[in-house]
Amino acid sequence: MFARSLARTFASSHTRDMSDGPKAPRASVRRVFDAEPLVITPAKLKLRPFTEYFDRGVGLPALMMGAELEGDVLIVSISGRTPVRLLGSGGRDAHGPFIVLDEQEHPIGGEHALRLDADARDADASHAALSYFELASDRVARQELAYAERWYSVYFNPLGLVDGAGSGGPRSLLPRPLPS
Repeated sequence: MFARSLARTFASSHTRDMSDGPKAPRASVRRVFDAEPLVITPAKLKLRPFTEYFDRGVGLPALMMGAELEGDVLIVSISGRTPVRLLGSGGRDAHGPFIVLDEQEHPIGGEHALRLDADARDADASHAALSYFELASDRVARQELAYAERWYSVYFNPLGLVDGAGSGGPRSLLPRPLPS
């Protein structure tokens, strides 16, 4: 005898094949002519006082980078240079005094710069980086900090605590005169 299926199958133009899973609806696009641009507010960065030392290579003195709080101002000192004052909003929590700042860049003389950056690309899990750059003598390269000859960074976690430090660039270069 022939084996016969007990379940009846109906083929109709109104039923779909079960192998075709659920289908997503078609995307619709609506053009809006009078909309305001999306405003993205920059992340607020929490930092605390610190002192870090960086080895600059054979024959060069160590670089000291430190910061102190004075009310709503973070005073960043880099060995041999005029301190940079970053204005923010100071506070205190269980870990001590802190300041909340926006991303910013500051030139230091003609061949150096300081950057506070929310996108700490050089560290895996850090929230912010305060970086000091020794810029190339090329005028075009000075416009973009990515072309810095050397960089020194201090990384901060979301609590504003120092999360590490790093540096990069060629070692054992002859020292160049420092601006005052």
